[in-house]
Amino acid sequence: MLNKVKKTIKKYNLIDIGDKIIVAVSGGPDSIALLHILHHLREEFEVQIYAAHLNHNFRGIEAQMDAQYVENFCEELKILSFIKSMDVPKYAKEQGLSAEEAGRVLRYEFFEEIAEGVGATKIAVAHNQNDQAETVLMRLLRGTGIQGLTAIHHERGKIVRPLLNVSRKEIESYCLEHQLSPRIDETNLEPIYHRNKIRLELIPYLEEHYNPNIIEGLAKTAEILKKDNEFMEEAARAAYEQVMLGEVQGCLELSVEGINKLHASLQSRIFRLASENLVGKKESLEYKHIQSIIDLMQKNETGKKILLPMGILVKTSYNKIIFTTKTEEEANFYYNLLEKDHLRIEEIKGEILTQVVMREDMKGISRDKYIKCFDYDKVKEGLNVRNRREGDRFWPLGLTGSKKLKDFFIDYKIDRDKRNEIPLVCDGEEIMWVVGYRISEKYKVTEETSSVLMVEYKKVLKE
Repeated sequence: MLNKVKKTIKKYNLIDIGDKIIVAVSGGPDSIALLHILHHLREEFEVQIYAAHLNHNFRGIEAQMDAQYVENFCEELKILSFIKSMDVPKYAKEQGLSAEEAGRVLRYEFFEEIAEGVGATKIAVAHNQNDQAETVLMRLLRGTGIQGLTAIHHERGKIVRPLLNVSRKEIESYCLEHQLSPRIDETNLEPIYHRNKIRLELIPYLEEHYNPNIIEGLAKTAEILKKDNEFMEEAARAAYEQVMLGEVQGCLELSVEGINKLHASLQSRIFRLASENLVGKKESLEYKHIQSIIDLMQKNETGKKILLPMGILVKTSYNKIIFTTKTEEEANFYYNLLEKDHLRIEEIKGEILTQVVMREDMKGISRDKYIKCFDYDKVKEGLNVRNRREGDRFWPLGLTGSKKLKDFFIDYKIDRDKRNEIPLVCDGEEIMWVVGYRISEKYKVTEETSSVLMVEYKKVLKE
């Protein structure tokens, strides 16, 4: 078994020369065998080994005896151990988690805390081939795709699993051979959890009636699917780059047209990648969430939105589908403008510059969409700059009459979430300029104009 583990470590590059490794040790056969094996390999790989044990406080005196056993075992091997007790049942109740999930969360937080303290580069956990088979069956029964059936990976970030190709029978034999006398958690022998039922009831039934090598077969299936999944993930990442329209902090924009050209399998993976890039966590979306996004995109109605886990908001806007974590609070603004002014608009990180010149002093009218000229003689109510209001109307240059500002935005396909950020230069309540788009017919410069108001808008560069 030692050689089998060593082969796994080398095949999957689980350990590098000089690594500092935290070994998660419950005191059971799997983790004790893992610690014992890594202890024997420490000189060959030139690694430093530390042990970490968390008392979950599920089993009273038995859990305390587990902790004492781990401490004694580590002392025999001269391995520095970190042992901590936490009220996992209380945490589970407070967070609304199952006992298993709460224990997993607190365990890995504990491991990361130790890793940071000692400068460890790896955290070794004792998942084995039976755990792999059980996970494949659990996910298959629940319903999953290829990615889900890849189940447990040999390496993910700092986490490494050197025993993943080793069966539980091999581990038990190793413990007997080396007289390790690990602790036995009696709750693992009771079919009280879903995984326990699969381990104690379903797998033995499948072994007896269908395939005596079901453990190896399921583990092999996961390994085969990993390769297929890696290929599909690579294709999805390439497609993701092609349909990406823009990315800023807290917001991703994807092309609906580009996504619609892709196979459905790539579409779902692209949505998962978008959510992962947005919140920094893999597998944040379930199948039902992916289907909701697909339904939203297929409806093709601008402004529709759905709220997903981890605060992800997905919405459609013309030819785009937008993933964001930004709240949709709208910051209204209003500022008075002088005829010669340099005003900063904090709400939209922009600046307005104004000046009045005589018509004969003008050298020409700029064609820059952010620099416009107006007949200042027609300004009667006082200059101001603001964002949109309910009921706003506007007479765009070249049209025969006014229209609702909302309709103007729709005509120009301006995203709903962008509309409130567009400054409007006004004379009292009358809109003179929808900045970046059109000026008003009423305030255009004509042959009769004597004084010209020049207005420039600039985005403020990040400081």
